[in-house]
Amino acid sequence: MDTYIDDGYTGTNFDRPEWKRMMADVDAGKINAIVCKDLSRFGRERIETGNYIAKIFKQKGIRFIAINDNYDTLTAEGSETNIVIPVKALTNDNFSRDISTKVRSSQSIKREKGDYIGAFAPYGYVKSEKNKNKLVPDLGVAGIVQEIFAKKLAGVSANCIAKELNARGVLSPAEYKKQQGQNFKTNFQGAKQSQWSAKTVIRILQDEVYIGTVVQGKRAKVSYKVKKEINRPQSEWIRVENMHEAIVRKSDFDAVQLLMSRDSIKSSETSASYMYSALLYCGDCGKSMVRRKSLVNGREHICYICSGYNRYGNCSRHTIREEDLNNIVLSELKSRIESMCDCQKLAKNLDKLNVNFDEAVAHDLEILHLKSELTKCGTLKSALYQDLKEGMISQSQFNQYRENYTNREMSLQSAIKEQENIIRGIYEHGIAAGTKLDELRENLTINSLDRMVLVTFIDRILIFEDNRIEIVFKYRNEMEKMEGIICTAKQKSSVKEAV
Repeated sequence: MDTYIDDGYTGTNFDRPEWKRMMADVDAGKINAIVCKDLSRFGRERIETGNYIAKIFKQKGIRFIAINDNYDTLTAEGSETNIVIPVKALTNDNFSRDISTKVRSSQSIKREKGDYIGAFAPYGYVKSEKNKNKLVPDLGVAGIVQEIFAKKLAGVSANCIAKELNARGVLSPAEYKKQQGQNFKTNFQGAKQSQWSAKTVIRILQDEVYIGTVVQGKRAKVSYKVKKEINRPQSEWIRVENMHEAIVRKSDFDAVQLLMSRDSIKSSETSASYMYSALLYCGDCGKSMVRRKSLVNGREHICYICSGYNRYGNCSRHTIREEDLNNIVLSELKSRIESMCDCQKLAKNLDKLNVNFDEAVAHDLEILHLKSELTKCGTLKSALYQDLKEGMISQSQFNQYRENYTNREMSLQSAIKEQENIIRGIYEHGIAAGTKLDELRENLTINSLDRMVLVTFIDRILIFEDNRIEIVFKYRNEMEKMEGIICTAKQKSSVKEAV
């Protein structure tokens, strides 16, 4: 006689270790009777449960007893096996489905509230002792996460970051969780001790959790009977912002996402990328500029040429010397940073100018223009019904024009929301230029260029064939909008003084 207990396993399927051990003993002829508390303890999946009781156990000559259900295959009549047992199995199956539905509904509500319901906290965080559904920074490794983002901003590849962490003996996320006593398992690790890899670094760099956002519901089970999970489309993910303390600034996170979306060719002499990598582009064909080094009279010269010309010959060289580029970019950066610092000072005094968010939106010229276009579009769309009724347009024309106007309305609404978000960002955060602006605010200037300064303030640099250079700065929309808000405030102040 033996006892088989599958604690912690669902009864909706038979993929259970102790069940398999019992069936192995059945096949070996060691068992002639099976006793369980009731049918639900045996299994909740009605088809397989009925098949085992009505067919398999009978064929193998095994007596089956469910105590609470008063069922014994030795004394049961045919009606009990063929009618009562299937009904009880169906009831148990429905009960499992109802429980699964309630659990999913509860989890969905928690996700929408922003409660973190994952079994393990992401690397860099731990679950709060006061609230297990809230994340707090893990001071032991939060610095490692910040270091990974800083190195990526500096141009170091994910592979090089992983190699450096391994060389320093920094535990990988999986090994760190094990060290903390967590029973953590992942498909990304093998039998040996898991190491940092480029994939691990990239997953961290792309995870919004580090800016305080909880993103859940990325995967879902096929059904309550099947353990297999499938990936859900990104549009169905549940994303809730500002749910916990951020480890990484959002401006730095966004800069990393932009850099990762572009090609970044690293130097052969160092693990870091060239200073202008993923920032310098041909203004005519849009291809990236490649770095070329040459010796002239024993002196090293560095220049950049269009990769479209270099690889395919379908563009011109667009040559520019690095020394000239540095001088131009440094000069423009100094001017821009001074302007940004002035705008930040003004942003802090918006309350004194008596211009709140709602008023700024109401007086913003671009938003007013977009709303006017939206009203006009709605009027034209409404007139279509009358035109159709009077026979001025056909049904097919009506359908086509209505679709065009609907798409235009959606586009305008999206543009209005974008402009409102820019203004909201100014009021809530000022012009978020990251840590570098904080460091430079006292002097209001910079004296030399480095990779961090470039990726903090510059989106991209365009080199044109006529030697023209266009520098596309970050936060330009915010700065232009700020100037508009300040202009509105001054006009309002002037009107009040005149009255």
